[in-house]
Amino acid sequence: MRADLLLRAQELWRRNRQGTLPAPAWWPADLAPLFWPGLGLLLVALALGSTTLLLNRWPITPNAVEAPAPSSVIQEELVPQQAPKAISEPTAAQEAPLPPSPLEEALMAPIQEPPADLEPEGLEGPYAPDPLVELVQRPEADGLLVQAEGVADQSLLILQVRRAFPALSQQEQQRRAELWQQWALQLGYDHLELRDSRSGLIARDALVGEGMIVLAESPST
Repeated sequence: MRADLLLRAQELWRRNRQGTLPAPAWWPADLAPLFWPGLGLLLVALALGSTTLLLNRWPITPNAVEAPAPSSVIQEELVPQQAPKAISEPTAAQEAPLPPSPLEEALMAPIQEPPADLEPEGLEGPYAPDPLVELVQRPEADGLLVQAEGVADQSLLILQVRRAFPALSQQEQQRRAELWQQWALQLGYDHLELRDSRSGLIARDALVGEGMIVLAESPST
């Protein structure tokens, strides 16, 4: 079989030199011996170019497929694992830290803020609002009150009114006085007096019965 193949190859080589091998009609006749060798070289070049392109597109990483050397694996199995040495052993002073001083505890303590929804009525102590100041500043007073003074031993509340109060009608003065009397009762005062800037009495609660007595003119005038 080897001899037969050798004879066939020699015959193809002879026919190619003689230009008797079939070739395309457009190929020049005087270049007929170069057609088949050139075609073979072209196919080989195309095969090599395709292989190079595939290798560049999907490179093979030897590190990813290499298995660890058997000798290194065996050596790791034979060498006993040693316990890691402690870097630093804590001393007795580190294990039991000193307690912080009272000053440090006060500085490190978080600041507690009062809740935002705390109503003024819930406050106690020196920061509690003065109910008499709140009474003067009530919107229903319409700015007619200047100040309020309480006499605890007499259960008496004295309200100083502005000059605009006497200018009101008699009915409006009576209505305002009775409204402020209710405010005084709510604060725990049994008696109420209305005075002007000259400390003249303008109105007071009735000694007999209920309600307020509004004087027509201030006694000091």
